Amino acid sequence: MRTILLERVMHRNEKRVKLIFDFDAEILQILNTVEGTAWSSSMSCWHMPYKVTYFSDLQVKFVQIARIVDRSSAMRRTVRHDLNEEQVKSIKNFIRFLKLRRYSVSTIMAYRRRIQDFLKFYHDKEIELLTNEDVQYYNYERMIKQKVSEVLQNQFITALKLFLLTVTESKIEITGVEKAKKKRKLPTVFSKSEVEKILNSTQNQKHKMMLLLVYACGLRRAEVGVLQITDIDAERKIMHIRKAKGNKDRMVPLSLKIIESLRRHFKIYKPKKFVFETVENKPYPNDTVYKIFKRALEKSGVKKKAGIHALRHSYATHLLENGTDLRYIQTILGHKSSKTTEIYTHVSTQNISNIICPADDLEI
Repeated sequence: MRTILLERVMHRNEKRVKLIFDFDAEILQILNTVEGTAWSSSMSCWHMPYKVTYFSDLQVKFVQIARIVDRSSAMRRTVRHDLNEEQVKSIKNFIRFLKLRRYSVSTIMAYRRRIQDFLKFYHDKEIELLTNEDVQYYNYERMIKQKVSEVLQNQFITALKLFLLTVTESKIEITGVEKAKKKRKLPTVFSKSEVEKILNSTQNQKHKMMLLLVYACGLRRAEVGVLQITDIDAERKIMHIRKAKGNKDRMVPLSLKIIESLRRHFKIYKPKKFVFETVENKPYPNDTVYKIFKRALEKSGVKKKAGIHALRHSYATHLLENGTDLRYIQTILGHKSSKTTEIYTHVSTQNISNIICPADDLEI
């Protein structure tokens, strides 16, 4: 059964009752019959006038529709607490479980942060006693109220599902915990002239070569720093990307122009193991690669707001506009699903720019 969480609050100097629930058309339809109910953008929830009988009134309204849970007497919660001994042990078991399943280091770190925040929020409750209502309330307080992205919210739900596999007993029924609906945003794509401006805005040849490879091979920023010299096969004109997202390997094509640029790079910098090395002969960190791009974008004068991943999006879009089959693009980018690759058909201007506007025939 669906759950509506209640909490008494002061809103604009007036006593109100917050209603926290997952989007549901039937619940909203019934709420419309409650006088004084309104949506608050600042609280990111529906709220109604407070009166002594609010709890029983709502129970009658939503009988057999939703369970009413009043959290008004619950303590105000934050994540500013240390984990207790039991929680520390559970986190260690969780990390061990993820390592055994060969999750990447970055994924393990992300999932650990999500679960640590959740457990800190309920530092005073035993893990076995946490319920779906606790998950719902955490989602509202930490995700909805603070307006974090739906990606982060869904990452928490995914991490929680895995975490519960390592817990002996749990009152949480994970099938009853829904993920947020994803917004389908179109990726930012640079034109070829904009890519040129970005690449030419940096005078450091190593940095320029990094950004060139990101664009010319559709690399993720995490793949740039760990790229090794032995991954380059100039004779076959391919580059081997190892243990990429999802722990998958893939091959990407290398043009003769890129191969020549790489040879110049090797001649100047003489790297020993990695294509791009720091002074200590270590691979470039992800954050450094990102900062290099942001500086180049700022100097280039290109006004689009974008991260380094936009170079990868631009590579895929330009391949599509050059007539490359979508299936090849999917393989080159290492996409698991063709649906992920199909988004580039929505940003390609190859066909859109050739559409004749019906207004052109008007005699005005």
